[in-house]
Amino acid sequence: MFVSLSRVDGYWEREIWAVRDDAGAIAGTLLLAFPMSDNTSRVEAGIGVRADVRRRGYGAALARTAEERATEYGRTVVVSALPVPFDAVGDTPGQAFARRFGLSVANVEVHRVLELPLDEGLLDELAQEAARYHEGYELRSWQDRCPEDLIDAYAALQATFNLEAPQGELEVEAQAYDAARVRSTEDHSLEQGRHGWMTVAIAPDGTLAGHTELYHGENDPGNVYQWGTLVSPAHRGHRLGLALKVRNHRELQRSRPQPLVAHTFNAETNTAMNAVNARLGFRPVERAEEWQRKN
Repeated sequence: MFVSLSRVDGYWEREIWAVRDDAGAIAGTLLLAFPMSDNTSRVEAGIGVRADVRRRGYGAALARTAEERATEYGRTVVVSALPVPFDAVGDTPGQAFARRFGLSVANVEVHRVLELPLDEGLLDELAQEAARYHEGYELRSWQDRCPEDLIDAYAALQATFNLEAPQGELEVEAQAYDAARVRSTEDHSLEQGRHGWMTVAIAPDGTLAGHTELYHGENDPGNVYQWGTLVSPAHRGHRLGLALKVRNHRELQRSRPQPLVAHTFNAETNTAMNAVNARLGFRPVERAEEWQRKN
């Protein structure tokens, strides 16, 4: 077994472990992500083993490595995301493996997809429908780099995401977010060839009421990923979630008019955002289960 250690920035430390089969080929991998500025009781772990060499102990070896590294970092909460077919009945091999090592389901998200570009007529219709409910709010968009006049408020809004978005039974705390972290995230994304489109809603009093993000990577040219969307509790009920997503998709399509597949992940219990996604045309394809073990 060997490891590649990568300190991405001052906020995360990531490790990639791999195990070889008898022929020397990679049989399985383990990805570990350690938050370093907040949520420091957690480690996020992901294990993958080649289908043709499963049930030979490679996954178990990687799981034991994850346990050892968690102990060395002083982490007491292990979290792992597990994709499950949307119509699966009974345990999949991955679910059975997770149970074997003491994890249990803490949150369930639904992975939905949407073929782009969206019809401009649909976007016009949805924008007009939502506009009646948020008179006095301003929508403002940018690509890649947050404007300086918004960055502190944008960071403050990002810091609340973990506490405002449905998290089920996950052990999670607010993120330590400031302007420096916003810039670090932007730098890291651009270094990886990943471009972002962001839209925020500005309330009549000048505060940020909500935001949404879409990302498209040069190394994954056929797909675009919805990252966070959040409307602050004080500003809900104004159809801002719909308005934000409609504007942001329009901005994306101006720069990326080619056919793409958009992906979004939302908790099953997030009825408001799931309704917004349905209006845009997203359809479910799998469950994204978040499994957790607390020591």
